[in-house]
Amino acid sequence: MKLSRSRAVTFGCNSKIPERNIALGYLFYICVGFLLLLLPWSVRDGATATITDHLFTATSAVSTTGLATVDVPATYTTFGMCVILGMIQIGAIGYMTISSYLMLHITHKMTDRNQGVLQTVISTPYGMNMTSIVDNVVHFTFIFETIGFVALWITFGCLGVEVPAWNALFTTVSSFCTAGFSTFSDSLCSFKGNFAVNIIVAVLSYAGAMGFIVITDLRQKSLNRKYKITFTTRVILSITFWMTVAGMGILLLFPGEHQSAQMPTRILEAFFQTMSAMTTVGYNTFDLSSLAPASCLILSVIMFIGASPSGTGGGVKCTTLSAVYAFVISSLRGKKCVSLRGNRLPSYRVNTALSNIIVYGTVLLVGTLLLAVSEKFPLESLLFEAASALGTVGISLGITSGLSEWGKVIVIGLMYVGRIGVLTLGAALTSHAIDAREQKKADLAV
Repeated sequence: MKLSRSRAVTFGCNSKIPERNIALGYLFYICVGFLLLLLPWSVRDGATATITDHLFTATSAVSTTGLATVDVPATYTTFGMCVILGMIQIGAIGYMTISSYLMLHITHKMTDRNQGVLQTVISTPYGMNMTSIVDNVVHFTFIFETIGFVALWITFGCLGVEVPAWNALFTTVSSFCTAGFSTFSDSLCSFKGNFAVNIIVAVLSYAGAMGFIVITDLRQKSLNRKYKITFTTRVILSITFWMTVAGMGILLLFPGEHQSAQMPTRILEAFFQTMSAMTTVGYNTFDLSSLAPASCLILSVIMFIGASPSGTGGGVKCTTLSAVYAFVISSLRGKKCVSLRGNRLPSYRVNTALSNIIVYGTVLLVGTLLLAVSEKFPLESLLFEAASALGTVGISLGITSGLSEWGKVIVIGLMYVGRIGVLTLGAALTSHAIDAREQKKADLAV
């Protein structure tokens, strides 16, 4: 039997269940990245990294998490860093989006299988033109990364950073893809007081996390004042704003020992760290190991919620939070229909949101429990680590490099589940073969 490219990516499986193909596809790229990182020219001479460390790094890159058990720039050569950068880009945009884009522009067609998988990956309403969506995603990514690269290249050059072009390229892709990997051993702590670097990285991270649908909406509004921004975009922007305010407020009221004593810098640090947790980019501009308990808790909650659908970030997504909130309020008011700001929410969206938050919370609890059994760190540090891994965030209270081999394996599993999504994994393991588009039609008919 001839093994096609699509079958090779999914280990010979060509299931009619899109979720199964997604899970196997990301597993394939993790394996490829892992093997490439094992090559002798990927690792610097004298660097000590175990096989588990390489697997951890590959999973973290493909899942766009950013957690690392080793000092990445000190461990990997330029070739190894390029491998990591490639895995970040594939993991963020999605292997199916990239392959479909190439297929469209080479063969001018898209298979039914690709459309079914893309419909699941990008989470768009049924009926939207997938050809135009694929083009928009790739072009949107290219434009933002190009602008970010030029801006950071100039900024790094003015600051006297060595090899500014390479550092700018890596930081730009990692920021937009909300990966959090850095060419600097201290993440971005060296730039904690630099307004330009903080804002450029924040804009790239917000753009990647909110996704092309929100950015397209805002672009249409800027070009046409009569254009009405969609309800979903308004919800995403509202939750993003209030999470930023809440996170900044707590970090300012309960600062850690390593936060700056100067208020302007402290405000910038509080904003950046809240943004980092919310967009799941995972950078830090100060040592988080001494964070106050209240600050740890608020960042954990923000990581749990995460970014928005169709973006590169993780978490349960802010639209899930809005649907659950609407369900609770409607139930308390004795309403049979669930509505939010005067908009009635379809029952299947509410059911999906409730399932997502319950399953996600269960996975987080189990992951934390397993880490508590295998590790000797404080429980709050383990919960923070698990939330960061499952939310594909990448910030840590400084325990990642001290994890045992079993602890690393547990975090690897959490990062993988967080990247493909808890419901996607559940469907991949339990669903019967049914055409995704027919299922979507059935859902909409309810």
